[in-house]
Amino acid sequence: MKVKRSSKLTIKFATAKKRALLKKIITEYSLVVMFFIDFLWDKNLTKNDLLKNIINLPKTWLSARMCQCAAREALDMVNNAKKAAKAQKRKATKPRHYGKKMSLTSQIISIQKGCNSFDLWLVFTSIGNKIKIYIPLKKHRQFNWYQDWKMAKSIIVHEDYIQISFEKEFGNKKTSGIKLGIDVGINHLIALSDKRLYGSNVKEYINIIKRKTQNSKAYKRAKKTLSYYNHRIIKEFFRDNNLRLVVVENLKGLKSGKHNRGKEFRKTLSNWNYRELLNMIQMRTEENRVSFRSVSPYKTSQQCPYCSHAERGNRLGENFYCLKCGYSGHADIVGAINILDRFISGRYGAAFQT
Repeated sequence: MKVKRSSKLTIKFATAKKRALLKKIITEYSLVVMFFIDFLWDKNLTKNDLLKNIINLPKTWLSARMCQCAAREALDMVNNAKKAAKAQKRKATKPRHYGKKMSLTSQIISIQKGCNSFDLWLVFTSIGNKIKIYIPLKKHRQFNWYQDWKMAKSIIVHEDYIQISFEKEFGNKKTSGIKLGIDVGINHLIALSDKRLYGSNVKEYINIIKRKTQNSKAYKRAKKTLSYYNHRIIKEFFRDNNLRLVVVENLKGLKSGKHNRGKEFRKTLSNWNYRELLNMIQMRTEENRVSFRSVSPYKTSQQCPYCSHAERGNRLGENFYCLKCGYSGHADIVGAINILDRFISGRYGAAFQT
């Protein structure tokens, strides 16, 4: 199984002159992409059809290689717009390139190892008008995670950062190991269907964020600290368990609608990125060859795992007590048990195979 990841590196170390020149290139590139979107919209072409006679159509100072990248990006945008419209059974609308970034191949852009205080240099060639740019880059923790991964040939260049993709072959999914349901929460980061809890300090980190002025430097540092804590706990969880299957809730709309249970709850939720946490779990399942599934979250923490009776009164805070049969336990663990049972007894889980 091939896994793909991406990492962003800031270009803030470049001079103001270089950044202004890069913005000028991106603006011109965007105009060329829009030209090709208009040209390709009513045609049924593939990337193999993007030959010299088409590539040379726009009047621009960009090189033919840059125009080729723009044409390919335009074709992808057109095909994705039509595909999305077909899936949603609606009329397709022409996409728009907003002039913020460009996708370039190794024919134009390359990354070289730094020989001074910078770790890497981003080198642009074959842009047009005899332009050549060197932009200094510095690695960070996430980028270093992918040191032994294969770097993709194309790089996304934004006016504020560059995005590099990596891929690695991990082999087939596991056919042995345990199956666990996971309930993610605020009091405990994850509760497991085998009655274990991980990350019981997560609320302390959330409360630190709540005390900071929103979007201040201290606020951003606290958010980053919480993210590091989440990564550490999820890494520890996968290290401790020989897993075959992980099942989570398909959480949506917690910050709006009927889930909105007061100002304090909303404030807590706004500082707890449950979607980021679920993405962390899914990414780790891929890297550890573990199957990943999700189920509806409907009343998972209010339903008794013993008699299946469900009502709001069964749960009070972190405590669960079934008003019908008297079963009691930790509410988050009860939720995790129901999450796993819901998949195993469901239409796909009953015959689950890796």
